[in-house]
Amino acid sequence: MTSVVDCPDRVVACVGRIARDAARPGVGLALDRCLEDVEALRRDHRITAEQREALRLILLGIGLHAA
Repeated sequence: MTSVVDCPDRVVACVGRIARDAARPGVGLALDRCLEDVEALRRDHRITAEQREALRLILLGIGLHAA
């Protein structure tokens, strides 16, 4: 199975799915995992600092709406 970290496009798609389903139970765990994946992508230089920040802002905004 391909890790999300192996394919940055999958992270973006995952963020979009979470955003559409922010009220679902378990979103908090999915957000945490996505944030970890975003950090791993940045550490591996697979995304830019700007892309990392954009994804983090989206994810953290989703977290506020899901709470």
